[in-house]
Amino acid sequence: MGNMFRPPSLLRKDDHVERAGIEGVNVLLEDLEPEVERAGLTTHQLQTDVEVQLRKAGIRVLTEEEMSKTPGSPWLYIAVHVFMRSDQSLAAFTVRVELRQWASLETDASRAMVSTWSIAATGSVGNAKFDSVRPYVKDSVDVFINAYLSVHPRPPGSTAPSFTSPRRDLIR
Repeated sequence: MGNMFRPPSLLRKDDHVERAGIEGVNVLLEDLEPEVERAGLTTHQLQTDVEVQLRKAGIRVLTEEEMSKTPGSPWLYIAVHVFMRSDQSLAAFTVRVELRQWASLETDASRAMVSTWSIAATGSVGNAKFDSVRPYVKDSVDVFINAYLSVHPRPPGSTAPSFTSPRRDLIR
């Protein structure tokens, strides 16, 4: 049963107009539960994966200080939740990636933190295969990268790719 696998399902909210003008993002990964980390999937590992992936695509990863000085203070929020069965034979997971930023509300000009882009994936894996959740985080971030690059195309001759190729089974 350790190899049980169900392809993920995705939910997507994507409005390219709301992404215009963002020159980079800070990455904030929600901490994983201790039992998930003990099973081999770590917050640090995922944080590093995402930051390297963004940089390879030519997207600037902002420090907290840089983010605070950037209009909207944009950050990429990533939450991975793993739910284990009591018999420990199977685990369900959700991966959520959101672009969050501060925005002024039209109604009264107050500021609010809003999610201007998001994607979510769900799936299941054998508990011994927690590391196999990593590709779903990568693929969800790839969808963000494609959306970002559709608004911020790379100049001709740029070494960064114009678009990444997320797995086809994730795009429905």
